[in-house]
Amino acid sequence: MMALLVLAMSMWSPSPVIANPDGFSTENESGYILTGRLVDAQTRESLPAANIQVKDTFRGSITNNQGFFEIRVSELPVTLVFRYIGYETQEVEFTEGATDKIVELMPSAVELDELVFTGEDPAIHIMERVIARKQIWRQELDSWKADAYTRQSLSNDTEIVTITESLSETWWQRGRGFREYIVDQRQTNNVLADQNFAGTSYLPNFYDDEIEVAGFRVIGVTHPNAFRYYDFRIEDRRILDGQTVYDIRVVPKSRLQPVFEGMISVLGDEYALIEVDLVPGEMIFFPPPVQEVNLSYRQQFSNYGGSFWLPTDVRISGKLEIGLPGFRIPEIRFNLVSSITNYEVNMAVPDSVFGRQAQISRLDDVQRERLGRSFEIQSEFIPLSDEEQEAYDTIDSTRSIQDAFQPTGFLARLAGDGSGSESGRQRSGFRDRLSINPDLRYNRAEAFYGGVNPGFRISRDISVSAKLGYGTGQEEFSYGGGIDLRVPGTSRRLSLGLTYDYDTALRISSANFIPLFSSVNMLAGFDDYFDYYNREQFRADVLYRIPSRVLGIRLEPGLSFSTEQHRSLEKTTSYSFRGGVQQRENPAIDEGRLNALAFSLRLGDTPAPFGIAGNSGALVRVEHSDGGWLGSDFDFTRYTASVDLRIDTFLQRRFLSNTLDIRLQGFTHSGDLPVQKFGGFDGRQALFTPFGGFKTAYNRMPEGEHGTAVFWEHNFRTIPFELLGLMGVARSGLGLIVHGASGRTWIDDERLQSLTFEPFYDDGWRHEIGVSLNSIFGIMRLDTAWRLDQPGFYIGISAARIF
Repeated sequence: MMALLVLAMSMWSPSPVIANPDGFSTENESGYILTGRLVDAQTRESLPAANIQVKDTFRGSITNNQGFFEIRVSELPVTLVFRYIGYETQEVEFTEGATDKIVELMPSAVELDELVFTGEDPAIHIMERVIARKQIWRQELDSWKADAYTRQSLSNDTEIVTITESLSETWWQRGRGFREYIVDQRQTNNVLADQNFAGTSYLPNFYDDEIEVAGFRVIGVTHPNAFRYYDFRIEDRRILDGQTVYDIRVVPKSRLQPVFEGMISVLGDEYALIEVDLVPGEMIFFPPPVQEVNLSYRQQFSNYGGSFWLPTDVRISGKLEIGLPGFRIPEIRFNLVSSITNYEVNMAVPDSVFGRQAQISRLDDVQRERLGRSFEIQSEFIPLSDEEQEAYDTIDSTRSIQDAFQPTGFLARLAGDGSGSESGRQRSGFRDRLSINPDLRYNRAEAFYGGVNPGFRISRDISVSAKLGYGTGQEEFSYGGGIDLRVPGTSRRLSLGLTYDYDTALRISSANFIPLFSSVNMLAGFDDYFDYYNREQFRADVLYRIPSRVLGIRLEPGLSFSTEQHRSLEKTTSYSFRGGVQQRENPAIDEGRLNALAFSLRLGDTPAPFGIAGNSGALVRVEHSDGGWLGSDFDFTRYTASVDLRIDTFLQRRFLSNTLDIRLQGFTHSGDLPVQKFGGFDGRQALFTPFGGFKTAYNRMPEGEHGTAVFWEHNFRTIPFELLGLMGVARSGLGLIVHGASGRTWIDDERLQSLTFEPFYDDGWRHEIGVSLNSIFGIMRLDTAWRLDQPGFYIGISAARIF
C-alpha cells in the first residue's frame, strides 16, 4: 500500500535531497516581521493569494487562503504594495509600532465597454503578442536567483495527515537548469527530516513551452505552436494599475495530446501572462489502480517593474482515488503553495552552484547560519491556516501515513492491517530476518509434493537458506541448503553463493511459469506443462552488479560451476479433479554426471512477470560441459540469449505513451546435447496466455536443440476508444493491444529418430497474430490469436499490461 501512497505524493515530489553543498549567497538578515490581513473594502471578505511587494525591490509574498500575510523586512519604515486583479493597487507604509495592519482594497471603479466583436476572437491576436514578446525577453534572460518558501500538506477525507515546509534558495541558468539549496525545513512530528521533499525547483512555470504534470509533458499555453492545441476566447476584462486585464478561456483543440483547460489573465498593455487558473484536460488520466485524479494549478507572474515576467507563486491542489475491486484506499488530498521572491536577474552564477549533480541539496547548520534564514527567526512565508496550525499542535510521531490511509474491502481484510501488537513489533528484528516459504506442487512424476523453504539473514551481507520436502509419487524426500555472501568492501556489488540441492528439476525451464501454476492446471484436468527428472546438484556462483550510474546501463556478469547427477523419473499419476484424463509419459533423460561452467551477462532491466510492464534488457548465457578437464559424462557448449526492447511510439507526451514491446529469444549448441538441456519457448497453460509465449501452443512448449523466436505487441492503450468518443470506457482503463509471434525450433533428423519420446515439435515456422482487450477491471486482459501457418483461432486471458 505504501507504494500507492508514494505514487500519489510523487505528483509533486522531487529527487532525494543530499547534504552540504557549496556556493550559495551569504546574506545574513535580521529585521522586522510585518503581518496583517488583506480584505475587500466593501464586503470585508478576505482576498486570498494577493500579490504583495516590498516597494522598489524584487521581494514579496502572497496572502494565504484567509487573506493573512507575513513578511520580513530589514528596516523601517517600509512601503508594501498590495495588488489584486480587479482592485485598486494600494501602497501602505509600515513603521515601528505599526507592523500589523488590516489592509483594505477598493474594487476598481473604471467602467469597461461591453465586449462585442465579430469574426476572429481578439484573444487569438492577444495570445500571438504574448507568445512573440515572450520569445524576446526569454532570449535576454540568462540567469536568476530567488528565495522561496514552500508548504505541502497531505490529507485524507477527515483531517490533515502531514505537513512539510521548506525555505530555499533557487538558482536557474540557461542551458544548466535549476539548483535548489534547502536552507531550513519544518514538518509535522510524523515526518522525518529526510522525508521532507518540499521545494520549488521542480514545480511548474506556466510561462514554459512544456509543463510536466505527473509524467505527462503538457503543451503550455505560451508554446510557439500553442494555436495547434488550443482555442483562446475572451470572457471578461478587469483593471490592474489602470491597465486592462483580459481574462481568456483556454479550450483544448487536441483530442489526443495532453493539454490544459481553464482561464488565463493577460495584462493588455504589456501583453504579459500575469495569472493562470488551469486544470489538466480530459486526456490526462491514469490507468488502474488510479480511479480518479483531480488537479488544479494556479500561478501568478510579475516583472517587478523590469523586463522579465517571473513566477511569484505556485498553488496546486488535488484529490486522488486509488482502488481495485475489493480494495480501496481513502481519498488522498494534497495541497501545495510556494512563494518565490527576492529575485536577482542576469547576475554572475558561481561555478560551485552547479558543482553537484543533484538538483536539490540541503545546507548544513553553519551554511544556514551564514544565510540568516530559518523558521526560528520567522523568515518571510505564508501564514498557516487554523487547520494547519492545529495539525502542527496535535500530530505526534505515532500517527503514520499508512495508518491514515488504511485500505478497505475484502482484499484489504484478507491482507490484514500489518500493524501487529507491541510484542510483535519488539520481535520484528528477528522476524524480519527469518522467512519461511511453503513449497507446494503437483505433477505426474512426483504426484503431490509438500515442503518448506526457510531462510535467515544473519547480517546485512550474509544469508542462509534450506529446503525440505516430500513427494508422494516417488516416495522420497527433497532437501538442500545454501549460503549467500555480499563481499565487504565492494559496495555490496560482489556476491558469492554456494548451494546444495537434491530435488526434482524441470527438463525445459520456463520464462513465464512456475511449477505451482502447472499444478493447478493438471488438477483441473489439463495436460501437465512440464517434463521432470531428478537432479542432485552442488553449485558455486559469483555475481558482480554494476549499477547503471557507472556505465549508463546496469550490468550483472556472473560465473558459476555446478556438478550434478541426473536420473530419469517415471510418471506416477494422472489424477485430476475432473477425472478421465490420461497424462503423457514423463520422458527418460540422458542419465549421468554433468559438470559444467557457465557464464552469464545481464544488461538493463529484468523482465516483469507475465509482461505486466515493459522494459529493455538482455540476458546472454553460455554453458560448457567437458568430459576431459571437467570430468563430465557430457560434452557440449550451449548458448542462450533473450533480448527485450521497449520502444515508445505514439503520443510520447503522455504519462504512458503507446509502446511497442519486442522479445527476441534464441538458443543453440555445439557438441552432444542431452535431452534435459533442450531449449523451448513458452506456450499457453489452459486459458492463460501471457506475453512472451505462443498463445496457440496449447499446454506444451515447442522444443528443440536450436530455436529462435520473436514475440511482439503494440499497446495502443485507450486511444481507440478516445477516437471513438467513448471517454467513459477510456477512463476505465480499457485499451487495445495488437500482438504477434513467429518462431521455430530444430532437431536434427537423426537425433529426432533416436528420441525415446515424442517431443512437441513443429518442424517448421509457427506464426500467429491477435488482438487483446487490455486492463479489464484493471488486472486482466482478454487475448485472441489466429495461427497463420495453419488454421486455428484461440481465446485466452492473461495479466493486464499496466506499464
